[in-house]
Amino acid sequence: MKTLFFDLDGTLLDSQRGIAESIQSALSGLGYPQADPEQLQRCFGPPIRDSFARLMNSTEKALIEDAVIRFRQHYLQQGIRNYQVYPGIRDLLQQLSDAGLRLRVLTVKPQPQAEWLLEDAQLAKLFEGVHGSELNGAKSDKTEHLGELIKEHPRPYSRHWMIGDRASDIRAARAHGLNSVAVSWGYGEAGELHSSDCDYLINEPSALLDLLIR
Repeated sequence: MKTLFFDLDGTLLDSQRGIAESIQSALSGLGYPQADPEQLQRCFGPPIRDSFARLMNSTEKALIEDAVIRFRQHYLQQGIRNYQVYPGIRDLLQQLSDAGLRLRVLTVKPQPQAEWLLEDAQLAKLFEGVHGSELNGAKSDKTEHLGELIKEHPRPYSRHWMIGDRASDIRAARAHGLNSVAVSWGYGEAGELHSSDCDYLINEPSALLDLLIR
């Protein structure tokens, strides 16, 4: 049976605004200037600690952890609710589930937040598993995390799929022999996706149905 691993932010949910507001709040609280749009764009996908290290041009662990704490405080109070399910995603997931495919989420977002979002969006029932990072940053490497998860699935791994909007999703899939699908409606820029060496690049959710069940 095929298993589909979906990225969350930028693939299933448009959570950009809530994340951006929380990043700006954390930077402001620490006396740093606001990030410009280009800087913010690079924050959607990587682990949050890596993003703050880059935004603050610092490797000081205590400072980065302070920024993460401030980010999470704002995000959990306000930002987490500022999201939308991408058009067509709800129908896509329902049809894939009805066709007997196994659906899972693989994200660098902390697992409690990922689970809350899927429950709030009324999508949780469609997924067999939600796999996020730990609050201390463990399991933030998507390639390593997928490697742990895929061991539970039957070979050949080429029967399974990874769907996401950033090159990190495609690298994870390729590292373990999964089919890779890049989606154009998320946060990855066109150049990033075209150079990611993905197996498929799709522009709308329904195109995934054409690949998998039609």
